[in-house]
Amino acid sequence: MNNLFKLLIIFLTAAILFVGCKKKEEAEKSVITIKGSDTMVNLSQKWAEVYMQKNANVSIQVTGGGSGTGVAALLNGTTNVANSSRELKENELKDASQKGITPKVFEVALDGIAVIVHPSNPVSSLTLLQIADIFTGKIKNWKEVGGKDSPITLYGRENSSGTYEFFREHVLLKKDYATNTQVLQGTAALSEAVARDVKGIGYGGVGYFAERKDVKIIGVKAVKDDDPVFPATDGKVNYEDIWSKKYSISRYLYCFTNGKPKPEVQAFLDFILSSEGQELVKQMEYIPLPNK
Repeated sequence: MNNLFKLLIIFLTAAILFVGCKKKEEAEKSVITIKGSDTMVNLSQKWAEVYMQKNANVSIQVTGGGSGTGVAALLNGTTNVANSSRELKENELKDASQKGITPKVFEVALDGIAVIVHPSNPVSSLTLLQIADIFTGKIKNWKEVGGKDSPITLYGRENSSGTYEFFREHVLLKKDYATNTQVLQGTAALSEAVARDVKGIGYGGVGYFAERKDVKIIGVKAVKDDDPVFPATDGKVNYEDIWSKKYSISRYLYCFTNGKPKPEVQAFLDFILSSEGQELVKQMEYIPLPNK
């Protein structure tokens, strides 16, 4: 009985020491929080996954919610990094100034905004004006742009999305989206909706669509007689056409920090901007930064 008691004490002591060491190890980990753009979630998770494999002392937590949500979290001090698929707005810069925050901007990748339809849709290209007229509700039937005689179903993003903002500014030229646009949370949900709807049309980061067979990326023409330009063909993103702005619906993707980042955050951002980090951009079907 005495020996059993001693063994029990040894076991409990070992267990307490193990738990204590585990808690100490977790406490010593640097935690980096990243929040914002849904367009960037998959890419940021990949960066985080690879970086943490190489740096066991770092824990990186990535969540979406939209660019506006990420910027708000940065200004409220609840995230280390805000992911954004758009530039900062004037009111956000004003809010930051009032709070004593000086956002530091990091260009980390590029993205082409693809316009997608159902694979059975005979329409293979549209002009920028036609796209704008469709999403503002001026064009309501596919037959008006060379398709079948059927109403158009619009799918779009929530207004906290940087993609929503960019598309409205650069394609709709700041006009309002049609009131019958079905608003979806995230590009993944939007692509699923278009894949199920033969009358549907939507938009989003080309990286979400390039390899999918259940949606069709259409070509975009500046004017009617131009040749269409595709942000991706045969499952591959057209880097050169996006770098050169030949494909006009393209943008930079950003990480924002509150002033100069902490050393552990800066180290992660350095990794993102390294050749290895930019190679991951390619792997995830986004567009790496052009060579300088």
